[in-house]
Amino acid sequence: MEPNLDKEEFFRPSYIASAEPLQRTGPVSVEDLKTDLSGDFSLVSSDSDTSQPKGHIQVCLRIRPFTSLERENELQVCVSIEDSTSVILKPPQYSLSRLSEKTVGQKFTFSQVFAPETTQEEFFEGTMKQPVQDFLDGYNRLIFTYGVTNAGKTYTFQGTEDDIGILPRTMDMLFKSIQGRLYTAMDFKPHRCRDYIRLTRDQVKEETAIKNSILRLTKEVEEHFFLY
Repeated sequence: MEPNLDKEEFFRPSYIASAEPLQRTGPVSVEDLKTDLSGDFSLVSSDSDTSQPKGHIQVCLRIRPFTSLERENELQVCVSIEDSTSVILKPPQYSLSRLSEKTVGQKFTFSQVFAPETTQEEFFEGTMKQPVQDFLDGYNRLIFTYGVTNAGKTYTFQGTEDDIGILPRTMDMLFKSIQGRLYTAMDFKPHRCRDYIRLTRDQVKEETAIKNSILRLTKEVEEHFFLY
């Protein structure tokens, strides 16, 4: 049944303060946001130093070990490691969905291949430690995991309480690197992408009140969650 819009008691909340578009007071400068990324995504050039792989895209492969259930079912390995950078695909002997003839025996090359027995620490040392150090030296770095469901992305990225992944190890390395160099005052606030603003005393009080409100709300939600 459609509501009667002519009735005075019918109220529809609106968050639009005005139907008129806001007028700009002047041109908006975005020069500080522009960045030339062509060099970051180019492969090794003729005049580059190959011993310093800054700015190159690297793709690492980590092969997940079989779970206990998979071992009980005697599943067969379909990825064969040839060397530290290459793998060869081979279909399991009794696979119902065999790989195509073009794919069988085909070699795939990566920046580095990590075997199933690779530990979390070894994987971090081989993939993340140098990019994190590059970041501390002023370079931009982006890391992400990619794979099918149940491939081990969450375990690699977050890990477990007893065997943490690359994210907590990265944060640990970052915070250890800035010990003794922290600015203890709370009068700076990030602005846009690469700038900051200095807050007045009243603004600091306002930001502190907002932060305490968020923390108090978070605590209340956690207490409510554990209560039930």
